[in-house]
Formats: sequence, structure tokens, C-alpha cells
Amino acid sequence: MIIELERGRQSSLDQIRDLAARFGNRIERSEGTGVYDTILVIGDNREFAARLDFIRGLPGVQAVWEASAGYNNIARVVRSSDGKALHRDRRVVEVKGADGKLRRFGGGKHIFVCGPDSPQTLEQTLATARLARAVGEKFGITERVMLRGGAFKPRTRPIDWRGLGMKGIAMLDAAREDTGLPYVTEVMDHSLVEQIGQHADMLQIGTRNAQNFDLLEAAGRFGKPVILKRGFGNEADEWFYSAEYIANQGNLDIVLCERGMKTLFTKGGYCRNQPDLNACTHARKQTILPVIFDPSHVSGDHRIVAENLMAACGHLVDGSITETVHAESFRQDQLCDASQALVMDAYCRLVEAVLAFEQHVQPHMLAINRQTGAL
Repeated sequence: MIIELERGRQSSLDQIRDLAARFGNRIERSEGTGVYDTILVIGDNREFAARLDFIRGLPGVQAVWEASAGYNNIARVVRSSDGKALHRDRRVVEVKGADGKLRRFGGGKHIFVCGPDSPQTLEQTLATARLARAVGEKFGITERVMLRGGAFKPRTRPIDWRGLGMKGIAMLDAAREDTGLPYVTEVMDHSLVEQIGQHADMLQIGTRNAQNFDLLEAAGRFGKPVILKRGFGNEADEWFYSAEYIANQGNLDIVLCERGMKTLFTKGGYCRNQPDLNACTHARKQTILPVIFDPSHVSGDHRIVAENLMAACGHLVDGSITETVHAESFRQDQLCDASQALVMDAYCRLVEAVLAFEQHVQPHMLAINRQTGAL
């Protein structure tokens, strides 16, 4: 819900804030360019919305806008009681690194998240992190580089390797201390959110847990930024509703991640999951959240990771999360998803290609999107 409030109406602002807090909501206030400020009420605001007559009667309240979709907190379009539509600005999600730099998902520049499928040894984890840092330094984009690594691994077969758990988290901590790069890691159970969240800079909820509602709510309550992958069998609206579970707990720092779907066509040996690139554009039009792409899980083969990432760039994704290996010689020792890990030398070239796209092609894509109304 969005409230337009005349600037300087502190008493009305205080009453809105107190009412929101009473029902477990919080507010964000942003100054408008005119005489009105925008008040965003975040969380499950059904109880708050039941007091709309009171809110509309407060001095200085110009308009109250409600989401036109079922996912109230993250919807791109909201409407007033007279049916007028308001298109909300897309949200920027910030992650601060130990180097003091902010990684800004949705800030107009591609964010590069890379790293091992899983930390297996300290040497491997540090080597990958240092190479990632070197990529950022080479192109002057360190503030756009983050680490990834799954210390807790959801696996289809119970006999498969499932990560090192908190020992792996300790390796990722060491990599952050060594390079200054923040990291994101997957959390699989609501009971682990606080323990892992005390270490990680960003939490990831994977495709198998995309509708684990207890986990979504726990991540929302904890309050750290979240990458939410689309469930491999979820329609787009189901993906958005999962994000709403997080937002309902007062956390709007959510980054949506498209990672492909299981279909009849993914068993032919040419891909692991069918990429739904149109969903990236759809998510950008329907929600305020940043959208990134996972070229590793749609590929299943490191030889076609680059093609998939560059295709996603045409859909103006806000970033990517890519599994990488520090050296080709380590691939035989990687215990999970070795075939889809891109060696860091090749990843460096891929980053250069994305930067070239940003400079030479993206301005034309933005112009086309403005003309067609796809932004």
C-alpha cells in the first residue's frame, strides 16, 4: 500500500507509523519531487487496510493506493479508490561488502555473482574468490562483483554429497575477509536462517524451497537481502507470491532469480533446465524487484553457459549468478555440478562481453522498451 502525504504533516506521519507498527507493519518514506511524500506500508497489511477510512481522513493525506495484483508489497502497479493507476519505481537492493562497497541490484548495472558450486577446501574457495576480485579490478567494477557458494546442498539423491555445512560457511567467511567481497549462500531450513544469516551477506532460497513457506517467512523476518530462485515447476505468479511471503514479514530486499524449468524438452542432452527468458521481462513489468539470471542451471554444460547469459542480457536482467571453478584441473575433484562450472579464465571473458553489451547494445534495448512500454 502507498500513501501520498503532504510534506510537513509530522503528526499524520506519526499516526500512520504507529498504526502500521500496531499491526506488525513498517513504513518507508521517500521524498517526492512536489509537495507530497510517498509512504510505503510494508508487510501483511490487511489489518492496516481495514482502517483506510481513518487513514484517508488524516490531515495531509492526498491519496491511498492499493496493489492491483495479489502480491501487494511487490506489485509494480497500484490503484487508488477511483481506479487511477500508479506505476511504482523499481526497487534497488543493496548488499554491502567488507570492502565498504555497495552492490546495487537494480541500479542499472549488471551485478556479477560467481563462485564455486560449493566450498570444498579453503584453498579452492580462496583461489576462486581472489580470481573473482581480480576480474572486478581488471574492469574497474569491483563494486559489481559478489561471491556465491552452497555450504548446504539440496540433492535429488540422498546418497549424494550435500556440502560441508557450517565448515563451508567458515570458508566463505575467510574468502570475504581475504578479498572484501560479500557472499550469498543457500539456506534450506527455517531453523537455520538465523545461524547462517549471522555470517552471510545475502541469503539464497533455492528452487526446491521456492514454496517452503516457513522458510520464506523466516528469511523475511531475519531481514537480510534474499535471492529467491523460481521453483522449477512454478508459474510466474507463484514465483511472485513466494516473494510476497518474504515481503509480508517486512523485508522488501528481494532479488528474483530465473533458473529454468523442468520440461519435456530438457532430457535431450542440450540443456539441464528450460530457460524462460520471457519470465525475466514479465517479472520486471509486474513487480518492483530486481531480476537476475542463472545461466549455469539452465545449461548443465559449461560450454553453453556464455550463450545463455548473453541471451538473458537481451531481456535486461539486473545481474547473474554463475557457478565457476578456479582451474580446469579441479573439475575432476568437484563433488557437485562439475560439468556446468565455468572456469574463471572463461568467466573473465564473459564479463567483458556483458560489459560490451551494456555499452553498445543495452542503450538500444532500453529505447525499444520505452517505445513499446516494456520497461
